[in-house]
Amino acid sequence: MNELLLMRLHEAILILYMISIACYFFDFVQKSPRLKRYGYLLLLSVFVLQSISIILFIFIVGRIPIETINEGFYFFTWLIILISLILSKVIQTEFFIFLMNLIGFVFMMIHTFQPLDLSTGTTVSHMMNELLWIHVTLAIVSYVMFLIAALHAVLYLIQMHQLKQKKFNHKFFRISDLESLSRFVQIFSIIGCVMLLISLILGIYWGITFEGKSIWTDSKVLGSLLLLIGYSVYIFLHQKNKLMMHRLMDYNIVLFLLLLINYLIVSRFSGFHQLFY
Repeated sequence: MNELLLMRLHEAILILYMISIACYFFDFVQKSPRLKRYGYLLLLSVFVLQSISIILFIFIVGRIPIETINEGFYFFTWLIILISLILSKVIQTEFFIFLMNLIGFVFMMIHTFQPLDLSTGTTVSHMMNELLWIHVTLAIVSYVMFLIAALHAVLYLIQMHQLKQKKFNHKFFRISDLESLSRFVQIFSIIGCVMLLISLILGIYWGITFEGKSIWTDSKVLGSLLLLIGYSVYIFLHQKNKLMMHRLMDYNIVLFLLLLINYLIVSRFSGFHQLFY
């Protein structure tokens, strides 16, 4: 009964989420304040319902739903929606909100159509502690920050292409200027980098405590360290103006794609992170 309730709730959330994204898209294509408002209200409804489903999960199962990769998708989407609601009041770029939630919708869909696990613990539960909770949460938050940075990099390249083609239509004026987009890429990359650094420090400390020195040969750990170095190099190059800005945007997008590969694929070959499946 509990499983059926959560499944139906997730399906309802998915439908509302899809309609909300459609409203944002149509508002961008053909400006419509009414559709934009509908999209925002539906997105707010999705956030409220998803928050309720997380609370129900905690009440039924007795743990926070972030212990597996599939559960991580749900938490990732919840963060995307929360930040979208905040940014939609700060950044007047409907296309950015649309792109961000389109990615969130994909992760939500993957989670919804996976078998629901209401077991009270995963294989790692007996050794879970507050340190590990913080590590996992900060890692997921850093991924959201890097996603926001990458999407602003995409918008930068789109806007730059529009400038070169001298296409000054209403879509051009509804996307932020190049300087603002570049600044957002840098700010969110820095925030993500700091969070990933703290997450890695906590995770490595936990890993050494429970797994020993083998943690240093783990594919996911090595991949995350390389990504941290990659983003640090990006921040340095951006700060010192060592590369053309459009090249830096390309670099940022590639880094995020590598982050997805590390999270979705490399994790499956990780002995340590297999605990989270």
